[in-house]
Amino acid sequence: MAYQEIASTEDELASVRIEFGGTGPELLDQATPMEIILGESLLTAGLQTSIRYQAYIHNIPPRNIDSFKQSPMNISINRPILSKHGLPERLDVSQVTYRCDSRKLIDNNIEEFVLHACDQTLLNDAASLVSKQWKCTIPSAVVREVLGTCAGARAMDIESCEPARDYIAENIHPFQVVAQQANVALAGGNDPSFIHYMTYQNLGTHHFRSLYSLTRQSPVMNYFFTEIGTRAGYALPFGIMTYQFPCDFDLLSDVLNGIGPSGADLTSYSSFNPLTKMFNVFGGGSIDCGIGKGVAKIAMSNEGSAQQQNACPDYSKLYVQKRQARMGLLEQNKIAFRLTVPWNPILNAGKIIRINLQNKEDSRTLNYGSGDYLIHSLTHKIKYGGFATTTMDCVSRTVGAGIV
Repeated sequence: MAYQEIASTEDELASVRIEFGGTGPELLDQATPMEIILGESLLTAGLQTSIRYQAYIHNIPPRNIDSFKQSPMNISINRPILSKHGLPERLDVSQVTYRCDSRKLIDNNIEEFVLHACDQTLLNDAASLVSKQWKCTIPSAVVREVLGTCAGARAMDIESCEPARDYIAENIHPFQVVAQQANVALAGGNDPSFIHYMTYQNLGTHHFRSLYSLTRQSPVMNYFFTEIGTRAGYALPFGIMTYQFPCDFDLLSDVLNGIGPSGADLTSYSSFNPLTKMFNVFGGGSIDCGIGKGVAKIAMSNEGSAQQQNACPDYSKLYVQKRQARMGLLEQNKIAFRLTVPWNPILNAGKIIRINLQNKEDSRTLNYGSGDYLIHSLTHKIKYGGFATTTMDCVSRTVGAGIV
């Protein structure tokens, strides 16, 4: 087993232990991890971890890079200063090394390469297919069965949802089944904002949650902007090191996705039932310039004939109209707030943070931009020496109500 331990004598810096199972110690002999990057996103059903190494080329015995392939990569990151503030100080990562790339010569004696690791469920998903039928089953039950049985998920956070419907998985990958269930699942009976994503919690947790429920969580951290400098501010777990506002509003993009200026619905839905030969339009609008509204959707439906067909109603009229608009709120060009803070394992995609930007003229007044934000994606970055930061892209809490 090859392992490295990089300890720090300062509490605010991070200590890291890296271990590759099933390998010999020579693999990491005279190899230095220069940077570790861990990423999460609400739009990604997997976790990606990378370590950038610089290593001496001419060691004996020579290093066989291929030995890293399929080796368990275990990383433990610890930052003691966090425990002094009542926060968790440690993050453990257990994944599978699946790729080595970007190998290049730095000088005559040193080379650089990057090792990539992913969760085992991502490999299981690529190697598995699902071919099964469910009768009148709610989406969350289908998701739990597929993730647990076919993808081998160790930890799951699945929100119960409606409606019960008939479903056939036609020999597709497990994550594709989950994506199809996310497209039709409804929170509270009418909110089609379900997403499948993954975080580093509990060595890797699969989440199947709605934006509606995510935005109703309490903040896990209260952040304040400090002006005492990046290095000095690094010791403050609640301090913002840098921040920016990529997009405050984008009316044109909202309208193209089916959201009006005040959050009103601008979509319409046309359904066709091949059994009854009925054509229905939901979400009307003026017919002076066309039928329906700005964003029109068409789908096959068993509207009015479900009982005759001995099937569950498909409820397509409830999710087809709003799905595009809700997912449009998570597009990269809708990121409302981006910030970098000292590394903290309590942060995850899908959690709420509170931002306090105090006014210098009146400390009781908060500047525009203060408020609660949903973490859309984040990147943990740990550099050689223990300097560790977390950069987060966030969207406004109002996405839970369909507003940017």
